[in-house]
Amino acid sequence: MAPKRICAVKAIISIFFLAISTISYGQLGGERSYSFLEIPTSARSSAMGGSSAGIKDADINLINDNPANLDTSIDNHLSINYINFVSDVNAGTIAYARKAGKGAIGVTAQFLGYGKFEVVEANGVKTGEQFNAGDFALNIAYGLALDSLFSVGAAFKTIYTNYYYSQSVALAVDLGAAYTSKSKYFNSTFALRNLGRALTKNNDQSRNKLPTNIEIGAAVKIPKAPLRFFTQYNNIQKWDLGSNDPNYEAKERLDAKTGISSQRKLSSDNLFRHLVLGADIVASDNFLLTFAYNFRRRKELAAVSRGGLSGISFGAMIKVKKLQFNYSLSSYHTAGISHHIGITSNLNALF
Repeated sequence: MAPKRICAVKAIISIFFLAISTISYGQLGGERSYSFLEIPTSARSSAMGGSSAGIKDADINLINDNPANLDTSIDNHLSINYINFVSDVNAGTIAYARKAGKGAIGVTAQFLGYGKFEVVEANGVKTGEQFNAGDFALNIAYGLALDSLFSVGAAFKTIYTNYYYSQSVALAVDLGAAYTSKSKYFNSTFALRNLGRALTKNNDQSRNKLPTNIEIGAAVKIPKAPLRFFTQYNNIQKWDLGSNDPNYEAKERLDAKTGISSQRKLSSDNLFRHLVLGADIVASDNFLLTFAYNFRRRKELAAVSRGGLSGISFGAMIKVKKLQFNYSLSSYHTAGISHHIGITSNLNALF
């Protein structure tokens, strides 16, 4: 193994265990703030169940999920994405990548707008004043291909939230690595996302916590067939993802000696809440269909009486001349479906 690869593997292992020890308490559900960072930033990510961390591909739409996707092949690429998330809640991103030395630099601006709100006093009297609430993030990333098999990347995030009189600022980093086999039929990925700290303190001197997430993923392309299967395992830093779900029914174990019952630490329910499974139909370089199933989304957001399509997402990519169009449909709840659209272009081909 080449020295560069050995150093990269050692660095990834060190970062992994450092991250686990740093965030072993695992903030989830209501324990975290800045949750807008978990919303898919591109139509392709949305189609893949919420994150594209399981794929290594030359697509600028993937760099926000794993900075290791940044390389010189997407030099001067620009993408714009928009999602009507829920009701009047809208989100969008704009991303641009440029070659820098042996690697590439990517800049992504991300926003989530909650719409307008009326100011109402504690006694219910409307003041006539209105305000907007929103979340914003600016990400600057650098990615580098160590050789034809391994690539790494890192991103620095500045995060800002504004809710009337309440503002908050935070800083975070993303780290990523990816491996692609010589045959190009297999890839595996690692991503550490949103590891950081709030700079602004609350009135009680506490700080909001970021939605840190450690993900691994893999994808397999079937030789001589237009199929690629992918899987993602997220939130490695926290095994129990069901404790914050009011519908979660933990299986109990009865101690034969003491007669005391306790919740089982290991369960298939918790295992599957970490998983996203999906498949791409790669019809050609110009047309792609994606299907994915997010187990946790299904468990937490499906109606008890009727699950519908909760947890299922679908997407399509089509290239027309010098433009790439992406669309995704994601079902979060029986009563709510989100539509995500994106447009990408290689500016070198346009000008």
